[in-house]
Amino acid sequence: MFAFDERLKSLGWSDFPFRIDVMPDVFAAEKRLLNPLTVQLRTGNIVLIEGGRGTGKTHILRWFNDYVSSLSQMVPCLISEPLNSTLLSNALVSLFKQHLMMKIKTTPVLIDELIAKVREFHTQSKQRIVLMIDDGQSLALTQEDSESIEFEKRKTVRWLRVLSDLPAVVVFIAGLTGFTKALMSIFPPVAERVTLQFSLESEGDGGPEVLSRKEMEQLIRQRIRHFGGKGITPFTAEALDEIHLHTRGIPRSTLRFCENIISLAFQEDTPSGDRITSDFVQQVVKQRPSPPIPTTLIPSPLDEERFIETSTIDDEDDWFTEFDELTATQREILALAKERRSVTTATVAEEVGITKGTASNELKKLFDKKKLQRRKGYRGYEYLPR
Repeated sequence: MFAFDERLKSLGWSDFPFRIDVMPDVFAAEKRLLNPLTVQLRTGNIVLIEGGRGTGKTHILRWFNDYVSSLSQMVPCLISEPLNSTLLSNALVSLFKQHLMMKIKTTPVLIDELIAKVREFHTQSKQRIVLMIDDGQSLALTQEDSESIEFEKRKTVRWLRVLSDLPAVVVFIAGLTGFTKALMSIFPPVAERVTLQFSLESEGDGGPEVLSRKEMEQLIRQRIRHFGGKGITPFTAEALDEIHLHTRGIPRSTLRFCENIISLAFQEDTPSGDRITSDFVQQVVKQRPSPPIPTTLIPSPLDEERFIETSTIDDEDDWFTEFDELTATQREILALAKERRSVTTATVAEEVGITKGTASNELKKLFDKKKLQRRKGYRGYEYLPR
């Protein structure tokens, strides 16, 4: 047997506890993090969860997916890929077919069609749909977005808003810190439907943290117990102090750092594996220093591929600012006209969240700019995309 396996066995561990994976049944700080969120299952419309990378957003959604599955009056719909309207429609149709064997020949391409199916599902099943969206920051507008991508993002956010208005649906969206402001800029009426905006990061004694020192210890204890160990062995309490100081309680950073510590301590002929002290943790920091915990989010190639902007938000230089001669409201009206094929002053006022007078003025401006065409309707002008 290899030395590493012998060390695992000596501690009673059936496997290594600190791999970077999502374990919904192992959850630290559940009262602080989960209690306010579970209330929203019955009372909420749109719930926004923000946090930096590795703070546990996906873990929370996976926990909710398992929890909601156990409830008779609710059914979960978890979407882990960057969202668009087609993916949203397909996910809901799959849910309808799975739970009620509903016969749906074609996937709805209009929001009114999807709403009708949601209502039919709710009438038959008496269940509320808990829609959980990961990677919410993928909906943020960026300077590199083509016209078609921007249109699709606006359309998807509008669909989420309309679905959240139904008694049969509650929407949870998790994303990087700052994504909620971007989401509301795409479609301002979303802000009126947000019943909880929840940040996973809080201010600790030494600065921003995700898990407190006590909560981080709970995470480590649960991981060790899950694989057959006892208490916090082989760590000392002072070692955990050093770990929290180094990771600020960020779950992913904590697991990765514990993995580094255990890997070095379990090396053959290294006695530190039996009792990991604060001095040994400090040695690990020197040998395998982790990058400093960022106070702002740093863009990565994957972010750019998914059209994610993660720079610090600044009111004077918003990362969702419009880039042509049209205002944000005018671009929203154009997107609405393309989706609906025709709009009226009343429709624009309701959907965009502006007064009828403002809607009338903006429609006239778009007509004068030759962005829209119009025709005389029964109760005034109807505006159509060119």
